[in-house]
Amino acid sequence: MRRYLYSLSCRPASQAFFYLLFPLGFYLLDYLGYSRAAKVALIGVAVIGLFGALSARFPSHHIFRWLLVISSFIIFANISFHAGLRDIFGIAQDDIMIIKTLFGTDMQESWEFVVQYRYYILKYISILLATFGLFYISVLRCADRQRHHISNRVLVAWILFALVAHLDKSMRISSPVIYFPHFYSKWQSDLTELKRLDIIMQEGVSSSRLSSMRYTAEMDRNTVVWVIGESSTKANWSLYGYGRDTTPKIESVRDELLVFDGVYAAAATTVPAFERMLTPATLADSGLWREEPSLILMAKQAGYRIYWISNHTTDAYGILSIFANQADEIAMTNRGKARGEGSFDSSVLSPYTKALADPYDKKLIIVHLLGSHPAYSYRYPKKYSLYSGTFDDTVATTLLEDGRDSWAVAFRNFYDNSVQYGDEIRYRLLEILQSSKESNNSSWLYHPDHGEDVCHHTNFSGHNKRVKEQWEIPMLFWSSRPLPQADITTSPYRLDVIHNTMLGLLRVDGAYYHPKDDIFAEEFVPSNLNGFDGLGATASE
Repeated sequence: MRRYLYSLSCRPASQAFFYLLFPLGFYLLDYLGYSRAAKVALIGVAVIGLFGALSARFPSHHIFRWLLVISSFIIFANISFHAGLRDIFGIAQDDIMIIKTLFGTDMQESWEFVVQYRYYILKYISILLATFGLFYISVLRCADRQRHHISNRVLVAWILFALVAHLDKSMRISSPVIYFPHFYSKWQSDLTELKRLDIIMQEGVSSSRLSSMRYTAEMDRNTVVWVIGESSTKANWSLYGYGRDTTPKIESVRDELLVFDGVYAAAATTVPAFERMLTPATLADSGLWREEPSLILMAKQAGYRIYWISNHTTDAYGILSIFANQADEIAMTNRGKARGEGSFDSSVLSPYTKALADPYDKKLIIVHLLGSHPAYSYRYPKKYSLYSGTFDDTVATTLLEDGRDSWAVAFRNFYDNSVQYGDEIRYRLLEILQSSKESNNSSWLYHPDHGEDVCHHTNFSGHNKRVKEQWEIPMLFWSSRPLPQADITTSPYRLDVIHNTMLGLLRVDGAYYHPKDDIFAEEFVPSNLNGFDGLGATASE
């Protein structure tokens, strides 16, 4: 019986059948969605069956045996990859967010991803080794002397089946051998298109309406500072009622600020958020950023000097570089082998101070902070390690009582430390402006690109578009001129229309300015939140 079962396991059809148990098991455990499980099951059966048939038909050609083993390992690695993404992010592999992340990252970000999600990575490496090991021992370890003389007809049938399985495009790009080259080519094509768009935008001919943008204020001087943070949810700010004192500096100047409590991110991740915040693109029409000029070009058309100051290494290439390169002055402050090695957000203060001192009448200064970007423990100096693993405060105790693991509480501690360090940076950016020569003709606006889920609902920590903490974000405003009298701080406001508010602060009017979406305008109409579900995510995300 053992010899019969061993002989049976070496047959191509049996090898493919046994393989099906693995994607089925991943699906039943909810590690794969039904669509993804079906695709990897069909592709796996086709590939494993084909190489199994070739190996059986030509047993003296060991190349087919090696191809069977290697292709099986790649397929199992592909399953673990999909399952890991679903576990970490709750999304499929071909989600555009993951594609942009995979091909738009750098070594620094990659290392920090490993640090942030090392437990998940170890988990799925272990699953890969265990499942493939079981498959190899049970199915693939057939002796070379085992000969199964299959007919040419059966071999042709397997070849045809493998070809048919790859005819459909969605099936074809699900193959691990084809998927990455396909999307790498697509990414390269997108970058080429971006360069073309950049040339068009720089020439100012991407929209015939751009020439209508004009500076309309009587005052000669105007400086607008736009500080964009990273991964900061208002749920972890003491300014908004959080149980830890994470924003003491900003709270000390609370009376000088407008603190908004109804603001929603333009997207759940950085790149699409910037595409919408910096252009007329919206949640309803996210592709407009490719067709219309950016806020930067509108401001330049109106006579502004533009500064882009960033502590993000990724602002130097990819989509964000398109916007950064439109500025007159660019300062990429991040240095070091990793973004946490000496490249804290304090690095933006020097070029920021220099920009404020430049002798131009009209200036737009965009400051892009690293904020609380994962890995959180890299975002602050050691002296800001205010919350540790002692778990002796109310927040940590509550998390443990709610079923969070101790390592999840450690993530919350790291995150809150980064929020408190960020509080110091935000305060310094405001303080430097208030003490500069531009203090009488300036305004200052802060908000992050999106929020973050830091063990608010489960042990998961990171970007999670399914929860409100990813979308509900803080926004602060200061102005040297009198603040608006109307109570607008609790009005719902989506940041996909914030370019209108920025144009209002810049005193620029024209075809691209819509006062109903300018939160400081008399004509302001609160944002419609019908597109958001109960958790804060949108259908378009």
